[in-house]
Amino acid sequence: MADKPKYKYTTHFKKADLDNIGFSLWTPSVRDWRDVIADYIEISKKRNRNKLAMFKLQVNLLGDIVLVNDTIKGYIKLIEDPEERKSKFPDIDIKEKTIEYWGSEIKSFKIILNALKDIGDGIAWRVLNYNRPLIYNMCVNNTDPGPLTINQGLLTELHSLGDFSNDPEVINFVYHGITNFLLISDLTIVYKNGDINFVEIKSGKNPRGKSWKERLERQKMKVENIVKIGNESLGESSNVTAKFRFVKNKPQTILDKLDTLLKRMKGEPIITQIFNSYLGLGVYNISAIKEDKNIDKLDKLAHQIKKSEKDIIIFPNSMENYIFSPNRAPLSIHPFSSEAIANILLGRYLITYFFNVSQFIREIESKGWQVIDIIYNRKNRSDPHLFSVKKNGLTLQFPPTEASRAIFEGLSVDSIVQTFEDALSKGPIDAEYALFYGYEKEKYLWD
Repeated sequence: MADKPKYKYTTHFKKADLDNIGFSLWTPSVRDWRDVIADYIEISKKRNRNKLAMFKLQVNLLGDIVLVNDTIKGYIKLIEDPEERKSKFPDIDIKEKTIEYWGSEIKSFKIILNALKDIGDGIAWRVLNYNRPLIYNMCVNNTDPGPLTINQGLLTELHSLGDFSNDPEVINFVYHGITNFLLISDLTIVYKNGDINFVEIKSGKNPRGKSWKERLERQKMKVENIVKIGNESLGESSNVTAKFRFVKNKPQTILDKLDTLLKRMKGEPIITQIFNSYLGLGVYNISAIKEDKNIDKLDKLAHQIKKSEKDIIIFPNSMENYIFSPNRAPLSIHPFSSEAIANILLGRYLITYFFNVSQFIREIESKGWQVIDIIYNRKNRSDPHLFSVKKNGLTLQFPPTEASRAIFEGLSVDSIVQTFEDALSKGPIDAEYALFYGYEKEKYLWD
C-alpha cells in the first residue's frame, strides 16, 4: 500500500475531490440518509421559532456529525494501516477491491457530512436574519474547523447552549460546531431586544499559556469586528476597511422558477430550462438516468445559450456545493421542498449551470455601465474579481460574491446594477472604503 495516496482527513471537500466524486453520488450509503436529511431540513424550516425543537435538532445534528466523522476516520485507518486491517479482520484476506470500496465510502460519507453541516449553516443564516455581509465576514478567511470529537470542551459548550436555550430573554441560538463557517467563538445568541452575542466558552482544562492568551486575543478582536459590522455596517473585511450598504428592494433571482423546475423532476432523467439570455440549467436525476440518449438535451441547451462563437461559457454544477464557499447560500435555506434539497445535497439531483459570461457582460453594458479589466483578458489573475465596471468616473470591482449569486441564484442584472447605481449616487463620500452590498429584503428570498 506504500504507493497509495494518503487521505487527508478533513471535514471539507477540496477542488481535487470533484474530479472523482461522481461515482459516489447516490450510493446505497448515501440513499439511506435521504429521508433523515429531508426531515432535519423540514424541522429547521418549520420549527425555527421553537427553542426546544431547535435545541434538540442541533444536538441530533451534532451526534450525527460526530458519528459520520468517526466513520470516515475508521475507513481511512483501515486503508492506510495494515495492522488495523489485521486487527479488525484477522481471518480475512483483504483484497484490493475491498480497499477501493472503502475509498468510495469515504467520499459517500463526506457527502453526508456536507449535507448535515449545510443544515447547520441554514440554521445560522436564519439566526443571523440572512444578513449576508455579516455572514460572509464571519466565515471568509477562516480555516477548515477539523473533525468534531467528544471531549470535555464540547460537553461544556453543550451545557452552555442548554442554559441559553432556557433563558427567557433568548429567542434564537446556534452552536457553531454544526456549521461550516461559524468559527469565531462557540455560540451565537440572539436576544429579544435584537442584540446578538457571540459567546466563547472557556473549558476548565484549557491551558493558560502564551498561545492560549494569543488565541483569546485574536478571538476577541474578531468578535469585536463582527459586532461592529453588525451594528455599524463598518469593519475589516479581507484585511481592508469596508463599508456595508443595503439597497431597499428584494433582489430578483430565478429561485422560484428553479423550484418549479425541480417539481417537474419526478421520474424524468433530465430536464432543462433557459431562464434569461445568459443563464440556463440542466437537472439530471441520477436515479433515473439509464442511458446517454437524453444528454442531447444538454447539448441543445449549451448551443442555445451561446450567442456568438467567441462567447465564453462556463458550466459549473451543484457538486460545487460540496466545497464550502462564503459566496454561496446554504442549500437548506432555499425555497424548495425539503425532499428536493436533500436530493441535491446527496447527489440524486445534479444541476449544471450554463452561464454565458460574455452575454452577461453585454447585459450589464446595456444598462449604461462600461465593463473593463475582465479576468480572462488579464495576464495576472491573482485578484479574483470577474471584472470592473465604470461610469461617470466611478470604477467598481465586480466581486466573486456577486458572480456566484448571478450563477447559482440567478441574481438578475437589474438587481446587480442597482448596487452600482447606489454607489454612483453616493458620490466620493465613501471612496476610502471597500464597498460591500446587501439587500434589505434578502430574507424574503429564502425558505
